[in-house]
Amino acid sequence: MPRWPRRVLVSVNIMVALLLVSAGAVYGYARYELGRVRTGSGAGLSQGEGRADRSQAYAGLPAENILLIGNQTRAGQTMVNFGNPALLSGTLADVIMVLHLDPRTRTASILSIPRDLLAPMPAGSPVGSPQKIDAALNDGKLGPNNLVAAIHQDFGITINHYVEVDFDGFLQTVNALGGIRLNFPERLYDAYSGLDINHTGCQLIHGQQALALVRSRHLQYDPPGVSPSNPAAWPYDPESDLARIVRDHTFIRVLAKTAERQGIGNPLQTNAFLSAVLNQLTIDPGLKAQLVPLIERYHTVNPANAPARTFPVTLVNGAGNAGYVFAGYDKGSVEFPVEPADLNTIRAWDAGSLPIASRPSAVTITNISGVASVASAAAAGLTAGGFHVTSQTIGVVPASPTETVVQYHPGQLAEGYAVFLHLGGAVVMQSAAGVPAGTVDVQAGSTFAVIPPHRASTAGGSGTTATTTPRSAASVPTPGGQAPTSSQDQLTPYDPRPC
Repeated sequence: MPRWPRRVLVSVNIMVALLLVSAGAVYGYARYELGRVRTGSGAGLSQGEGRADRSQAYAGLPAENILLIGNQTRAGQTMVNFGNPALLSGTLADVIMVLHLDPRTRTASILSIPRDLLAPMPAGSPVGSPQKIDAALNDGKLGPNNLVAAIHQDFGITINHYVEVDFDGFLQTVNALGGIRLNFPERLYDAYSGLDINHTGCQLIHGQQALALVRSRHLQYDPPGVSPSNPAAWPYDPESDLARIVRDHTFIRVLAKTAERQGIGNPLQTNAFLSAVLNQLTIDPGLKAQLVPLIERYHTVNPANAPARTFPVTLVNGAGNAGYVFAGYDKGSVEFPVEPADLNTIRAWDAGSLPIASRPSAVTITNISGVASVASAAAAGLTAGGFHVTSQTIGVVPASPTETVVQYHPGQLAEGYAVFLHLGGAVVMQSAAGVPAGTVDVQAGSTFAVIPPHRASTAGGSGTTATTTPRSAASVPTPGGQAPTSSQDQLTPYDPRPC
């Protein structure tokens, strides 16, 4: 078997193992029983249009973003021990990553979105709005499409395709590889995920412990000076899901190196890999139809070298140990977005995925902060930025603190984005049918400020603007004045590492 087909077969399993998909990986599907891959709905996916930067198109292929979803449903799972499907019947996105493929440079990069990020849900979503963004998947067979819509409508990111895998698919893939080796500086424990690393150093972990590691959100570690025999006394990782994302990125790279070292030359081993993958994977019809040209362009992609970034956020809880309460409902521990840090992270990952801003005819402001001066300050700042502010009203205060939501008429993301560019702090967008066409309503929350783009230029005629450089990272309000998390991976002393 030639070397490069073996390498892309390796990539297939890396993709499924932690949703790191490279288009090179799909060579395995095109050559080996492609028809076994399940397809879901393609509703709501962009087919390459809508990009602000089209310069990445090359050799007949557009630059594309593929949403990678780890589905934590227990329904139909046979190999996992993470709860009773009858009691845990919902469908949440355990892992949310977006893979960017650049055909000009033949490179791939990852953007991780924290699952606890509080965001508006698309219209008609059965889970209500707002929710943690992982809940957008809880819409039956249309769950992936609902998650795609949430990411696009709330943050402006164009999504072209999706790949979805469940627990069994992950576990079977790791076992088919024979496990992976990781170096653990400290013993680790998580009573919720089942993680139990009871000795330090380099060691081989198989499917169950690998899954427990990448799912661990209640990680405890054994530091010096604490009783080693009682995990209940060990301190918790303070960053929960955010720290888990960093560990997941490490796991991806280690798994990629492990698979590459082994090679997949043995037909029996190749069969084990394919059996582990194909029955657990769902992709959209457009991706399935596009596999062959993607193979030809990306077969040399090495998943272990793909850079990874994560949305910066701030953590929000209620008083004491209570969760964040919104409109009378306890949302648990949530995370708020941080602008301009999130926008700048998207730009560094894939600037072309963002829309071209188009100035709306009118801007209205609804004060949901509970502070009288918020609306007038927002109106003054946006007026100074050239927007036509037509009204200020007082709305219901749903929570404390409260995100600012830039609402735009359905199909007019570009108008909402033009206003969004001028706001910093806990700010997100939302498609809202109640907003008139041509108007943007700023639901002004408690933690935001007007921050004009660093530099803007006109393009495409009157009333259209495109920000040409990232916005200033000036200080913006955050809940409790806390510093946003980093977009770059930052390992702790107890995080596992390559051996």
